[in-house]
Amino acid sequence: MNEMIEVRIVPPPSNKGRGVFAKKNIKKNTLVEVGHVLLISNEDYDKLADTVIWNYIFEWDDPKYNGDNQAAIPLSVGQFVNHSYDPNLRYEYDYENVTIEYYTERYIAKGEELTVNYNGIVDDKSPVWFEVED
Repeated sequence: MNEMIEVRIVPPPSNKGRGVFAKKNIKKNTLVEVGHVLLISNEDYDKLADTVIWNYIFEWDDPKYNGDNQAAIPLSVGQFVNHSYDPNLRYEYDYENVTIEYYTERYIAKGEELTVNYNGIVDDKSPVWFEVED
């Protein structure tokens, strides 16, 4: 069980569903979660495009796969981290260990929701594939 974070329903008026929240105050640059990754073949990725699973898939650009297995699902609490254009987390790929690591971008107070920019870069304001709540 993770001592720093937990999954809870995001309270109204949000329609986000579940989110990840700090169980205690967390310092900047703290590793809060490691998601072990299930790699997805390009063929399987195409099959998942019309399923709910597609919303939980990350791009996986590990050069050793030469274009195969370009997607992944981290099997962790990280799956429930919601998107924000002003995130308090960043995620980093660890290709050697086939994991995604989530680090705090700033101090996070107990009870605060943890968010990442789904574009993969903290300050990337490019549109995502869904309507973003403010």
